[in-house]
Amino acid sequence: MYLSTNNCSVFEKPQCLISIGNENILEVCDNVLDEISRIDKPCVIVAIAELYRTGKSYLMNRLADAHEGFALGDTIESTTKGIWVWCRDHPEQKDMVLILLDTEVLGDVEKGDSNHDNRIFTLATLLCSTLVYNMKGAFDQDAVNKLTFVSEMSKNIKYGGRCDEENKILQCILPGFVLALRDFSLKLIKDGREISEDQYLEMSLESKPERNVSFNKPRECIRQFFPKERRKCFAFPVPGDGDILGKLDSLRLQDLSQMFQDVATNFVSYIFIQEPKRLEASKPVNGCMFATLTKTYVDALKRGAVPDVDDTFAMVAKTENERVKKQCMLMFHSKMNEIQLPLPSESLINHFKEVCA
Repeated sequence: MYLSTNNCSVFEKPQCLISIGNENILEVCDNVLDEISRIDKPCVIVAIAELYRTGKSYLMNRLADAHEGFALGDTIESTTKGIWVWCRDHPEQKDMVLILLDTEVLGDVEKGDSNHDNRIFTLATLLCSTLVYNMKGAFDQDAVNKLTFVSEMSKNIKYGGRCDEENKILQCILPGFVLALRDFSLKLIKDGREISEDQYLEMSLESKPERNVSFNKPRECIRQFFPKERRKCFAFPVPGDGDILGKLDSLRLQDLSQMFQDVATNFVSYIFIQEPKRLEASKPVNGCMFATLTKTYVDALKRGAVPDVDDTFAMVAKTENERVKKQCMLMFHSKMNEIQLPLPSESLINHFKEVCA
């Protein structure tokens, strides 16, 4: 049964889904996941990851159509630890739920665990249907170098018991990739002609034969993991002056610069047309399936194992089939119990057919 938004905390405000325990151990918040597991509708799952303090929470609140919710913060201190979740009735797709995943910032030197970012990024990537990577400025070599977790993706995910070094399988199971460039000030002009944000992304991802492996490999990995038809770029200009930036969380979209408004509107519109997460080409993921995915992946990461997507999908499918079977049997027995015997055999057969229809 679909969980009502009227009495569900995960629909009211962001909740901690994955907390960080001692020694950066990932822990599932069972009460939150239990609420999500009762959502019996297809889920469009959007995760946003970012380098340290580049304003991803503002984008999350825009997607949630809320002035506040995910903490923006106004200091250098990270306000998000682990992964937080906020469920909303999808604003444009009927009978669907939008699940927003806000990950802790990457590249925080105080964590003291070089693998922690990889675990957070891998988990968010495996759970979502669309991954938004939020960063500040141009998508230059420095920015590409910081995407080390993308380069390591083939080592951090298994499929059918093995890591996919050639990246062919990962293309089918990884989410769509959206690059959000914040405070972008470059003019999008190439050879005297104006280019689009998507063209800028593709140019930035081109390999150069004369450059070394450290230059080309990250670009190659992004191209292979996230095929061109599933890559998108949005270049956000500065939303306003210093006063605007200082109270961004309390301002309406129309209070910001017109150029920022235009990009933000296009970004939200693009995210809202994305399809639900699926088990490969199978049934769209609902809340119960999302819960199983989350528990299975977190359990693997806690053991220090590499998550196996194929095994996890099989487990989710089995759990979902058993859940649906149980619901059907309960409905069948409930309807059959309504029959007052004795009943003519022909009427009993007709009633049986109606119940099974």
